[in-house]
Amino acid sequence: MSTALKEKFMKYWADVHGLMAVDTALDPRYKMKFLNAMYSQIYGPDGMHREIMKVRDLLADLVKEYQSSMEGFGATDGGAAGTSSTIQNEGDVEVNDIFDQYLSSESVIPTSYASTELDLYLEESVLPRTTNLDIISWWNVGAMKFPTLRKIARDIMAIPVTTVASESVFSTSWRIISPHRSRLAPKMVEALMCMQAWSCADMLVQM
Repeated sequence: MSTALKEKFMKYWADVHGLMAVDTALDPRYKMKFLNAMYSQIYGPDGMHREIMKVRDLLADLVKEYQSSMEGFGATDGGAAGTSSTIQNEGDVEVNDIFDQYLSSESVIPTSYASTELDLYLEESVLPRTTNLDIISWWNVGAMKFPTLRKIARDIMAIPVTTVASESVFSTSWRIISPHRSRLAPKMVEALMCMQAWSCADMLVQM
């Protein structure tokens, strides 16, 4: 069973959605440094660089696309940044430890210039990790320096994130419908389960 669970777990980790990676890179507390640290654990030293370049290329393509659509329109200044706390999220201790080890071992090579807005943003130091940093407000403040990235961040971070039941990810059993993850009425759930049973029966008969 442990082998089956590992295969199921690695299936999700092996294919990280591009927008999720871009969203992480646009978090000033993590940027590409966090992806470097985590991808080295997921893909190993050989595959890490390939995956990092995919995210970097996706970011660069987004910047070009947004810049072309923003031509002739000036970026407006945002409001004040939200408040933040220096309390660390205890649920992410292990992940933060990996990230801290990466930051402590990283060799920083200062550059005299940054060729693009994206380069300038990524070369700046990451912010201290806090639990309630308002990232959207931070990007509003950073509009003067990063107008294109600000627009990208506001659009991408507005995309709602969906979740799946933990039983579907970390279990080898069938999917479980709970009241917390479904708004279907009990009669509708019963009807869907009957339809699924009938479909499976028809498939068995045809075989």
